[in-house]
Amino acid sequence: MKRYNFRTLAAVILTSLVLMFASSCTGDFDQLNLHPTNPAEDDLTESERLGNLFSSLIATMHYAQENRNQMVDQMIGNQYGGYMVTTNNWQGTNFGTFNPATDWVDYAFKTIMVDFNSNFIKVKQVTESKGYIYGWASILRVATMLRVTDTYGPIPYSRIGLVDSDAIEYDDVRDIYHNMIADLDNAIALLKSYIASATSESPITKYDVVYNGDFNQWIKFANSLKLRMAVRIAAVDTEYAKGIMADAIAGGAIETNAGNAYIPTEDNPYYKASHLWGDLAVSATLSSYMNGYNDPRRPAYMTLAGSNYTGVRMGINNINKNRYSNSTLFSKPAFTANSPLLAFCAAETAFLKAEAALRGWIAGGDAAARAYYENGIRLSMEQHGVVLGNYLDGTTSPATYNGDTSTGTISVATPITVSWSDAETTQNTKLEKIITQKWLANYPLGFESWSDHRRTGFPQFFPAVHNLSSSGSIGAVINTSSRMARRLPFPESQYQGNNENVLKAVQMLGGDDAAYTDLWWAKKP
Repeated sequence: MKRYNFRTLAAVILTSLVLMFASSCTGDFDQLNLHPTNPAEDDLTESERLGNLFSSLIATMHYAQENRNQMVDQMIGNQYGGYMVTTNNWQGTNFGTFNPATDWVDYAFKTIMVDFNSNFIKVKQVTESKGYIYGWASILRVATMLRVTDTYGPIPYSRIGLVDSDAIEYDDVRDIYHNMIADLDNAIALLKSYIASATSESPITKYDVVYNGDFNQWIKFANSLKLRMAVRIAAVDTEYAKGIMADAIAGGAIETNAGNAYIPTEDNPYYKASHLWGDLAVSATLSSYMNGYNDPRRPAYMTLAGSNYTGVRMGINNINKNRYSNSTLFSKPAFTANSPLLAFCAAETAFLKAEAALRGWIAGGDAAARAYYENGIRLSMEQHGVVLGNYLDGTTSPATYNGDTSTGTISVATPITVSWSDAETTQNTKLEKIITQKWLANYPLGFESWSDHRRTGFPQFFPAVHNLSSSGSIGAVINTSSRMARRLPFPESQYQGNNENVLKAVQMLGGDDAAYTDLWWAKKP
């Protein structure tokens, strides 16, 4: 497969040199191809030309391809989101110790931007930015680019595909969020128009591996993204966010597990990295919370290590792979080879509403917040096929971690329980409960949990064992239970090939281009 660096993306796209088949980045191409033999591009119908692109557009929401998933979702999202820990030492460079190699820091930006935009721009050109196919692609664009902007901050968004130049302007994070919401609103309108007028099934729907061509479900997915984004910016763009949340709730979001968005896979990358490569284990933070709560989802999330569920501390310098990949000592993610990859679940909707109610955005105040909170827990238990039992009444705290003598024991600094007590007058405590249970329900959406941790300080994470950021490529990192890496620096390739615009992007940050600088939505008002 031909690879392009981000510097040349605009020119490649606009001169139509990106072959559609070369830009398909998953292993599903043969399954999507309708022809009994290998056709040339000219042999394909217009629907097939566009349809084959959607494999890559969907894939970028949560990578199934093993290398991309490891470099993006495992190393960054799931480590900084408190779910998993990498157990390969990679010559002493690791995101967990805050000293990743420079090209690793660049990888998520360059790979996602190229994987998605090289296909999206083709859809945009063919559809002339009109119609339901463009609307569907626009929803996927927001779901994917949200991952990038929430990792780096300002990124090229509004000018992608509009300039015939290697130098592409960046957008401020606030503007990106507003543009994304506008794109979702437009996409919803396009899909509604199509649904109202369609007399037969579209030939493009056979390429929809998530909802099998049900565009009503994609509308709910779009509204769910609006909920996610509204809560993300709640503290810094409050009135705008309140309006977006009201619109999304009125429009209808994902409320039941039947509507959960999953990407199917027959070669699950988490299973491969943990069970076959020995590169991945469950986080000690996750196992400690779930052990302390006696959480019935533990078998669905992690394997037993002997007779216990025992994770690994993040940030062990020069980690011993042989020891920490030993399944009798430490737990692995409990995925199988064909486990699907989550993109959005109904439980998240409930927790987003719980936080909104706690903020007074939804009628009912604390009583409504509690109802949504408890419904989110119920939905998550149902999603994973486990019995709720008396979990909602739980008054125990996260367990002390003592599963590794070499890193010592550690506990959550301020105990937090499951049970919602109306006697708890502190709104911050109630917010911590909501975010903690949302974190448990959103497994393994690490980027979402990392974003929640950065904007709220919750859940309380175990700090990295070793903080090597002073000798790394991302800048000094504060290493505490409520504040760790805040973002990733912009790629070195952007400084080399798009210097003027990336320097402007640094000014938009309002701080240094380093991991300690807060993104717009994480800044305290």
